[in-house]
Amino acid sequence: MSTTKLTTIAAASLGMAASLMLSGCSTEADYCSELTATESAFDDLSSTDVLSEGTDTLSERYDAFSEQVDQLLDSAQAEFAEESDAVRAAVDEFGGVVDSAADLNLGEAAQQFVPALLSLQTSTTALFTSVTEACE
Repeated sequence: MSTTKLTTIAAASLGMAASLMLSGCSTEADYCSELTATESAFDDLSSTDVLSEGTDTLSERYDAFSEQVDQLLDSAQAEFAEESDAVRAAVDEFGGVVDSAADLNLGEAAQQFVPALLSLQTSTTALFTSVTEACE
């Protein structure tokens, strides 16, 4: 084989290898781009005043948060399994409170709302912190 042909093949191989290496370096994980929207949805949910805004508003904000956090958890599960599992459990628990709130008077709903929200806040804070640190 001629030297020119070997040089061409070697150059093409190096170019292909460089291309493969660069394509393997992603610019940002999906969970990084989903974090801000999830934090915003959580802020909306956690600021719900059940006594003045009612359970319909609570339910709407929970649904919006639940949808957003599901996207974040789907992309973060592999890297943040422990935090993601804790958030899923807290979201499910809070969802039970939201579902039962419609059958309760507002005072009873607010009493259930606060501890479930604190549990959700603790778990989401841990996940949000881990994701933020990974995305910096």
